[in-house]
Amino acid sequence: MNGASRPRAALAALVLAGALAACGSSPPVHYYTLQTPAAGQAAQGAPAASFLIEVLPVSISTQADQPQLMVRTGDGSVSALYSERWSSPLGDELRGALSDALKRELGALDVQVVKPGPGAPVWRVQTDVQRFELVSGSMAQLDATWRVRPVNMKGSGLLCRSVVTEPVSDDAVPSLIAAQQRAVVSLAGAMASAIRGQSPAGSASVQMMGCSALKD
Repeated sequence: MNGASRPRAALAALVLAGALAACGSSPPVHYYTLQTPAAGQAAQGAPAASFLIEVLPVSISTQADQPQLMVRTGDGSVSALYSERWSSPLGDELRGALSDALKRELGALDVQVVKPGPGAPVWRVQTDVQRFELVSGSMAQLDATWRVRPVNMKGSGLLCRSVVTEPVSDDAVPSLIAAQQRAVVSLAGAMASAIRGQSPAGSASVQMMGCSALKD
């Protein structure tokens, strides 16, 4: 090796060592889901439903539908936490969590699990999420317009809007995730009430912004 190439080789070695050191110091990536720990459990005390449910893909804004968690801070800014990520696309997380909660509430199966036969009675659920907020040290909020409509059965469809707010007591990411999990379960509870033919009343966490009957 001549004298001119030795400095270049040394410099390349230093760059490679620095790159390896940077990789070794990168924080680990954590993955989160909106499905609750009880997602795999059957509804307790709920008789098997005489109908199926069809939870359609959830529509969500591009701003919120990111692989990493988007967390709002007290000054109103939004931070992307690149080491804190959803285990699947956020729309899929919401659809899966709503499906699990509705199955527990109603004792019904989702058509994605059991293919319905011709003319099978189904309640179709459609959800459009306007706001999906994680606010550090404050709350998780889910603002959604949703529709439930009977297919091949008697019943009235409804178009409703719910704003679900769940407080958090600290700024830890797991606390925000748990709060948003509770928000999804509360939203599914309002949907289940509508499917049962009951008025989807609000609660401490669920603010009902109004419902209207769907025309056939």
